[in-house]
Amino acid sequence: MFKEEVNREGSGLAEDLLTPAQVAKRLQVSPRWVRDHATRRAPRIPAVDLGARLRFRRADIEEFIKSQTGLSKKLERR
Repeated sequence: MFKEEVNREGSGLAEDLLTPAQVAKRLQVSPRWVRDHATRRAPRIPAVDLGARLRFRRADIEEFIKSQTGLSKKLERR
């Protein structure tokens, strides 16, 4: 019901939050890697902490990918 209410409001919030498994699939890594990099390891993935659960904003994941792509290009130039 909550998801439907949010979608009716037009904010799209429920659709924009991803689980660690969804992020792992997008990044082609394990869910454990996603959790590690959301909580303590670099490069850090921005996360929404919902107590015992982590969620990720789709826009933050896309920005993370862009930032890492830029980093790999800098390393190639050396």
